[in-house]
Amino acid sequence: MDAQLKGSLPQAGTLSVDRNVERAVLWYWIGSFAIGMPLLFDWIFAWNVAATVSRPALVLLLLATFAATQGLYVIVAHHGDRPIHWPATIIFALGNGFFETLAFASVYRIGEIIGHAVVALVAPNAASVAGFLLGMFFFTIYGGLIHGLFWLRKLPPHLNDSPRSKAIRRIRPIFEVALVFGWSLVFWLNRDFWTVTAIHIMVDVGLMLQVRPPLFISSKF
Repeated sequence: MDAQLKGSLPQAGTLSVDRNVERAVLWYWIGSFAIGMPLLFDWIFAWNVAATVSRPALVLLLLATFAATQGLYVIVAHHGDRPIHWPATIIFALGNGFFETLAFASVYRIGEIIGHAVVALVAPNAASVAGFLLGMFFFTIYGGLIHGLFWLRKLPPHLNDSPRSKAIRRIRPIFEVALVFGWSLVFWLNRDFWTVTAIHIMVDVGLMLQVRPPLFISSKF
């Protein structure tokens, strides 16, 4: 989550929590659940991980894009001397890994349905690929907007300003799009919600260890 913020959260080295930020995250999760469950009921209650694992090239793509994006994130992000809070790490990684994947998959599926339906009217043989491409496009746009307009305002400042960091930050979107491409392929080919969720959880563990935002450090939301 490539976010930069100056403002609402406490300065580095503290564990003070902005409860409004926590509530905003919880409402985001609730909204993702409310929208995602009806759209993805069949995906969620199916176990298609084996179909993904049976495609070595797809697994390699998923691992490579995960490693690349996380490796670059480690280089450009910092935690401002905030301590690691393990319960918060678990809560956020599992919660956001599941609920935001619902949002991502919902947006992808809406795009896929529209793309397939429209192209099927004129070129039925191309409808499936068209659905994939529009689904991935919707996913990419949503991912950029949610990180820019929501997470940008919820995470503390955590991006290095060194010349090397700035150069890497300019190329990171390419790797993020590659990550979205791999996740979209998993949705398209296998209707596999849970593999993407597992990878997303690992991404969010990396966020919590690298950035350590002061979220969910107590049970009082």
